[in-house]
Amino acid sequence: MPVWLLLMLLGLPATVAGSWVAFNIRGAADAMETLRQRNLDLNALGAGSFAPPAGSAFAVRFRLYGTVLGIAGIVLVLASIAEFLTGG
Repeated sequence: MPVWLLLMLLGLPATVAGSWVAFNIRGAADAMETLRQRNLDLNALGAGSFAPPAGSAFAVRFRLYGTVLGIAGIVLVLASIAEFLTGG
């Protein structure tokens, strides 16, 4: 398998997934925050605690991680194109 193809196969999904979360397309970051909050609630119930867990806005952090992943994917795609064009 050529190196440029491997970089492209790694870069495109990373770019799409990162952009999906970073731009909160169809509420992706909000859905991840809801899932996180639900897991916190279930863990508190399993531990026998009936107090509500401390809430926070992790959707912003998810969007930041999505941005980093999207930029890393773009770098991989650009490296793939450079590798393809130089014939290396």
